[in-house]
Amino acid sequence: MKQISIVAAAIVIVACTTPSSVAPLTIPLQYKTMASPAEFPTLPACAALSKTEVKDARDERALGKRFVEGKSAPAATVSTTSDVPAWVTAAVDSAVKRTGIATKASAPILMITVEQITTSENVLHRAGYEAHVSVGAELRSAGGASCWKGHAEGMSENYGYAGSTENYQETLNHALDRAVIRVLGAPELKKTICSCG
Repeated sequence: MKQISIVAAAIVIVACTTPSSVAPLTIPLQYKTMASPAEFPTLPACAALSKTEVKDARDERALGKRFVEGKSAPAATVSTTSDVPAWVTAAVDSAVKRTGIATKASAPILMITVEQITTSENVLHRAGYEAHVSVGAELRSAGGASCWKGHAEGMSENYGYAGSTENYQETLNHALDRAVIRVLGAPELKKTICSCG
């Protein structure tokens, strides 16, 4: 019985130990909707788009930093080799379907520009995750005229095991969902989407 108690105590001590440093990570971006159905806006019945286009305009290509709380060790870089525009396009297309926006050849184009993606992982015994996604948006008629321009940001927090790809993906996807939802829910976009012809 004494041996079992010693082993159990050793496991608890190891599990609660804070690392002295963290290594760089490369995270694959894989989109999955994290927002609840109630978070998606309702658009006019006449709302339609011909397509969506996404471009990545970020100056900083790294996703963010991970660090050990209370340690002076340098922060480690978090990066991705994934296709960022493809990841954002998957989120936008999913949101467009969820809001019931129709697809029509003569309808306007929704242009999304990825301006910033920032993550932060704070490692202690477990890890706290934060993500921030900032996008620019423009609604253009089929003829190329700009009908509306806007900007939206999404933020998300998460908690779990340190260095978890799943935790990073969940946090980034939820922040992206929130940014896209704010674009589609913008009052001026709702006013102009049906008349942008």
